[in-house]
Amino acid sequence: MISILVPTMGTRENELKRLIESLKKQTYKDFEVVIVSQSNHDMVEKCFEGVDFYYKHIKSNTKGASVARNIGLKEIKGDIFALSDDDCWYTEDALEFVYNYFNKNEDADVLCCQYYDPVKKIYPKVYPENEIKDFSKIQILKKAAIEIFVNANRVKDYKIGFDEGFGVGTIYNSGEENMYLMDLKKLGYKLNYYPKVLAYHNVREKDYLDEKSFVAKGPVFKRLFGNGMGLVMYTVFTAKKFKQVDNCIKLYFKGVKEYFKCKL
Repeated sequence: MISILVPTMGTRENELKRLIESLKKQTYKDFEVVIVSQSNHDMVEKCFEGVDFYYKHIKSNTKGASVARNIGLKEIKGDIFALSDDDCWYTEDALEFVYNYFNKNEDADVLCCQYYDPVKKIYPKVYPENEIKDFSKIQILKKAAIEIFVNANRVKDYKIGFDEGFGVGTIYNSGEENMYLMDLKKLGYKLNYYPKVLAYHNVREKDYLDEKSFVAKGPVFKRLFGNGMGLVMYTVFTAKKFKQVDNCIKLYFKGVKEYFKCKL
């Protein structure tokens, strides 16, 4: 069985309904949905009325995607689980492909694939064209939650969970899925990539970072790479974004301040 773990603030009714419709159309039917709502619980419950698949709705008054995912990780029953979002949706063969992939690649612990915006007809980034077995720590930086599928039978440490100091709903509003992968990588688990679109999501046409997100990258890199290398990585990141971000140097120094302020 495959578990689909969905955190939601309960503020995106239409998007949640779209996700549910895509799950109804899956060619692989042995799955469950574990949804953790952090507000508007009644609306979330109503969206699931009449579905033809099993779901478990956990109502929490906490805030933050990492917190919600950690709550959900304790409840999943599947041999494989997906890190979904309430505003993504899936190709009809997504779960079937993931199930078959792990059956054929018995040494694979984690699978990362692609997502695509079918409305704008664009990808969020340039994906590698070929399959990669056990990709590097640097490549972890480019992974998004909705690309990630975990073989829970092999990854016995999957409940190590997400760092609740990071991610949507916290002061450092990104990076939680990258930290999760990095922690698994450091524990010796194999992370694979396969070049196939399994999920859909809206993509911004410009690689935009607001001030909060840019500054938060300082602590994010510290958490991912440690005290010394984290600062180097944040500096390299800033250099790459220099022409794309207004007041880049000013924001960089704000990020450095947060870097040293952040206690891990």
